[in-house]
Amino acid sequence: MFRQRNENKLSCRILLGGWVFLLLGSNTLFFQAISYPLKNMTPKSEKKASDAIVVASAGVHGSGAPTPGSTLRAHTAGKLYLEGQAPLVIITGGVTKPYFPPVNIKGMAIILQGMGVPSHDIIIENRSADTYSNGVETSKILNRLELKSVLLVSHDYHLFRLVSVFKKLGIESYAFSANQSYPKTSIPWWRYFDWANFNRIQTIFHEYFGLLSYKFSGLI
Repeated sequence: MFRQRNENKLSCRILLGGWVFLLLGSNTLFFQAISYPLKNMTPKSEKKASDAIVVASAGVHGSGAPTPGSTLRAHTAGKLYLEGQAPLVIITGGVTKPYFPPVNIKGMAIILQGMGVPSHDIIIENRSADTYSNGVETSKILNRLELKSVLLVSHDYHLFRLVSVFKKLGIESYAFSANQSYPKTSIPWWRYFDWANFNRIQTIFHEYFGLLSYKFSGLI
């Protein structure tokens, strides 16, 4: 009897814990709360005329197509180029497994060309596989072309680390967020629960880990 009660209590606790996990993991307000400190560190977006626009890749689907994040960043970089913010776009960040050559980078270049960016004004840097090597490999291109300043394009949660890396490497860097903020409008309460928040929260924790590891290792 006593054992049965303990088993029932344990089952209830597991069930309750599961519901709490689902409610928090899918909750937009929880996502906004844990991402706020990170986004608060994000450099202010500014359309600063530079020698080159550098856009960081945000991954690839299993099909090889750019993820929505990569697509959004490519569109943002294309708009900045067409506005005359820089005469060159450098796409940085390769995915070598299971695709070679990295198809997500090619996909971003195709998006840029579709927007009207000439192919001769697009450079693909596909040797890097993380934020620090983004900076290292891009700096080699900048040095070769004798370029000094860059306008960095990424999502707001990633920009602080990206800009910090480039500045650590001695590159004059400015930031522009691909996901600009818009005026908030009221939404129904049930819209605050979105399964996509699980992936978003995972991305935010990955960025926190990246920041801490880069800081302790002296990369930023």
